Amino acid sequence: MKSRFIKLLFLSWMLIGCASPPSPLVSPTPALLRILNRDTYIDPALLDAFTDETGIVIVYHTYSNNEELYNILTTAKEPYDLVIVSDVLIDRLLREQRLAVLNRGRIPNLANLAPAFNRIAGDPVNRFCVPYLWGVLGFGYRQSAQRQSITSWDDVFDPARSNRVVMVDDARFGIGLALIKLGFSPNTSDPAAIGAARDWLRSHAGRIVRFAGNDGQTFLASNEADVAIEWSGDILQIAIIDPDIQFEVPAEGAIFAADSMCVLANAANHVAAEQFINFILTAEHGAALANKTRYISPNRAAFDRLDDDLRRLIQRYQALEQEGRLFRLVDVDSATYQLYRAAWAEVRR
Repeated sequence: MKSRFIKLLFLSWMLIGCASPPSPLVSPTPALLRILNRDTYIDPALLDAFTDETGIVIVYHTYSNNEELYNILTTAKEPYDLVIVSDVLIDRLLREQRLAVLNRGRIPNLANLAPAFNRIAGDPVNRFCVPYLWGVLGFGYRQSAQRQSITSWDDVFDPARSNRVVMVDDARFGIGLALIKLGFSPNTSDPAAIGAARDWLRSHAGRIVRFAGNDGQTFLASNEADVAIEWSGDILQIAIIDPDIQFEVPAEGAIFAADSMCVLANAANHVAAEQFINFILTAEHGAALANKTRYISPNRAAFDRLDDDLRRLIQRYQALEQEGRLFRLVDVDSATYQLYRAAWAEVRR
């Protein structure tokens, strides 16, 4: 019996000795979420908060205008998961089947959207996209450089003033503003109207010192320009730091645009993209986003958390839209788009 016990003990030692050592613990590779957004259009703290909450690492890139965005989307070697895109481009992306249908069950905070701001012409029921922020394209200016406030295009290009003007570099937006000034629709397909807008801008080319992708406000801040034709939030961000800088909606009318969060059809991580959308649509995060960027939130749950200035802006923009002074761009056919591009190339020449 004793001999048998010793043999069993010896065999157990042998088995233990021959067993492979335990493998070291390997941390799983974190999930990645690739986001493409306009510059100055996020509260960076939200990106960190999302990673802390979910463990998902964000790869965040920016673009300057719609043309650059489209080029990135169609040439990127690694696909993006989530893109924040203006409403004028959504129709095109839908037509080319570049957007994925959202799983609404993973975005319960869709219920927080305010009906007045939940308007995407090509996607009225949010099958593909969800509103992110709203803004107005207008005049940013340095008050101390002006004899009086700038409220119209005639003020911008007044011969009695020596305004150095920075113009937003985008064919649809730039020509669109000129069309509004001349009494045309910013969505017209009439070559004569588009030509008239081109010629009007070219007649003032001596005042335009720069075409800026998405940073016209920086030239105001550095005193390299007196007027910047830029988006409201970008101007208001620097106005907080420098009260000499003002923003005004053109008296002739302006472009009112929504940007939306869309998941791309070739996204590698649809679930993470939808998690981010739901994250932004909470009351807390929606308010933080708007208060930081100075754009208008479509999130009614966030309204009570917005600062007083932003709440007043919401009321003002709604009144201007009701007056017919704010216009939204819509997608145009390829031939018409080429007319806008050609006209803009002439303006920039």
